[in-house]
Amino acid sequence: MENIIYSLQEYKLLVAAVGFIIIIVETFIPALPLAVIVGANAFVLGITLGFSISWIGSVLGSIVLFLISAKLSYSERIKRINNEKVEKFKRWVKKQGFSMMFIVYLCPFIPDFLITITAGISKMKLSNFVPGMALGKFIMFFVISYIGNDIKTFITDPLKILSLIVLVLVFWVLGNKVNKRINSVK
Repeated sequence: MENIIYSLQEYKLLVAAVGFIIIIVETFIPALPLAVIVGANAFVLGITLGFSISWIGSVLGSIVLFLISAKLSYSERIKRINNEKVEKFKRWVKKQGFSMMFIVYLCPFIPDFLITITAGISKMKLSNFVPGMALGKFIMFFVISYIGNDIKTFITDPLKILSLIVLVLVFWVLGNKVNKRINSVK
């Protein structure tokens, strides 16, 4: 195992490029294990580079998927599946804005692929989608990277677990304030 890790360290740029591409592909193919990819990037590339590669790649992939979904929302196939319940759900998603995006993308077990597509089809504004998605993913990826970088230390130190919970709450409050300012400018 140590030989494999040592070999990967020699090809850091190649590993970073592959990790970046895989995380973008994961946005479109949700069967790939997101937490494993993010944790592996942090383990092999270090917490800073591994986290950055994972977060930037995933945010870019989500924005592209959102834009594709928004464009497809005008297609006849999508219009045919609309009924009152679907329309009601789309209106609800569109209205939720930052809070829902933040919470959904913060949770690694919720398929963000479906949320991204739903947000795009619902014609949610990109300015409402991106801050919640990016901040939620930031915290989730940071936590996964932090754990993946040194899982043994994380498990044995309850103070680290508590500090991560506090960090999540602080980012949520700050994110809500930023979103209110974004919406008040319009």
